[in-house]
Amino acid sequence: MSQIIPAETVLNTYQRIEDSLQNVLQVVPYCDNHKQTWSDHLVTVILESCSLLDSLWRAESWQSSCVQSTKKRNDIKMFDYFRYFGEYMEPKWIVFWGEKPEMIYPFKGWSKTGLYKTRKDQDFLDWWTAYNSLKHDRLQNRPEASLHRSVRAVSALFLAILRCEDCRLAIAQAGWLSCGFSKPEAWLGEDTPSCKDRYIAAESNLFSYAVGWGNKEIPPNETWRGPASHRFIRWFNK
Repeated sequence: MSQIIPAETVLNTYQRIEDSLQNVLQVVPYCDNHKQTWSDHLVTVILESCSLLDSLWRAESWQSSCVQSTKKRNDIKMFDYFRYFGEYMEPKWIVFWGEKPEMIYPFKGWSKTGLYKTRKDQDFLDWWTAYNSLKHDRLQNRPEASLHRSVRAVSALFLAILRCEDCRLAIAQAGWLSCGFSKPEAWLGEDTPSCKDRYIAAESNLFSYAVGWGNKEIPPNETWRGPASHRFIRWFNK
């Protein structure tokens, strides 16, 4: 039986996680000298980000009749997510608003082959490895919770929520989407090349995602032709 994903709970939990990360960033600005800085607060950020990501993807996976017929719910592991979601998620970029805007690829280390079928295709995600270490012993492995890994873990969760079909209406209601026409959430599936021509931005306090552009390079002299935050429009147009 398919599981209904509680979208409002997902978004509210994400917001608390992002707020926690933002509180750390107000004390420790994100820059090259601070990327390896760790703290107990970041331990919680990584644990909660990855736990919610795991739960979200587990629920999405379990909605598939193919998964239900071959696996028990608790048997679904990160390698399964790699096979189910890797081809879609691996090339995605997102803008992080630290000390300066930075384009990051939270899933970029997932595969170098593009096959997404066997464990030989899979590279480890350092933030997920840190999550597993913290789960096993959060006291001894606290230094694994670096600022760099925390930012990537939260950005990965943000992208995963945007991808989730069950969360789309809640995303629109939360005000994450900037768009000049009705029902912008319908384009979050990114299942047509024309998505990028709609110029829809999905934005939180710390992240911006250009719907339809997330796996493409921005051409020279391209301009953003839709509503969005001023900081994102300035960044994109440069």
